[in-house]
Amino acid sequence: MHVLKGGPRIPFLLPRAETFELLRRQGLQRVIALRFTKAFSRKSPEQFLVWLLSQGRIKGIVVGANFRFGRGAKGDVGALKALGKKMGFQVAALSPVRLRDGVVSSSRVRELLMAGKLETASALLGRAYAIEGDVIHGKHVGHKIGFPTANLHHIGQFLPKDGVYACAVRLGKQYYRAGMNLGKRPTFVEDDHHRAAEVHILDYDGKLYGKSMRVYLLKYLRPEKKFPSSSALVGQIERDLKAVRQTSLKGLNPA
Repeated sequence: MHVLKGGPRIPFLLPRAETFELLRRQGLQRVIALRFTKAFSRKSPEQFLVWLLSQGRIKGIVVGANFRFGRGAKGDVGALKALGKKMGFQVAALSPVRLRDGVVSSSRVRELLMAGKLETASALLGRAYAIEGDVIHGKHVGHKIGFPTANLHHIGQFLPKDGVYACAVRLGKQYYRAGMNLGKRPTFVEDDHHRAAEVHILDYDGKLYGKSMRVYLLKYLRPEKKFPSSSALVGQIERDLKAVRQTSLKGLNPA
């Protein structure tokens, strides 16, 4: 939609490098990332397969049952199988995976994340959803009220709904519990109120500026809200962090 109609880019659920790493762990030896352009989109189904076969010796192609390809999405699984017989490769069409009363898909995961339903989103993903970014200097508002935060910048993945989350951060070989506020910090009138992710890591006092940090979202605690005073905000943060401490780290990858 972005390339063909100028629509907004839909952020990925994973950085590309992490996607390739997960595929490598499953035994894949080579990944070819298709650079989709308007020119490429004009290929007919036959031209697309000629290009695909030029990438290497292909014995078989595995697709979803609703797979479409070629200009105007004219090619379907039936056409792919017919061309496979002609060009010398097999075709396997897989039915959608269903879980929690629905099909497992990236669009469904995004909808669940926007609804704050992290448990179901994680079940569909088979892992805790995580965002990754560079730690930068912020306005140090958190430090002033006693809760210093790591401010994430250049986050390349899809961001869920604004609010407060119980999270985990892996630093070295250890996981630390953390609270994250995602939103525009409405309590402080002097703030610029741009959308930001701020992470307070429990029981950690090391320096993180300039480093990349991955934050695993474990539980959605509450919506972001404006408090009448900084002391009221501090009281709520203390309650939030109590909930963070009680959040299980079960299911995260071992250190």
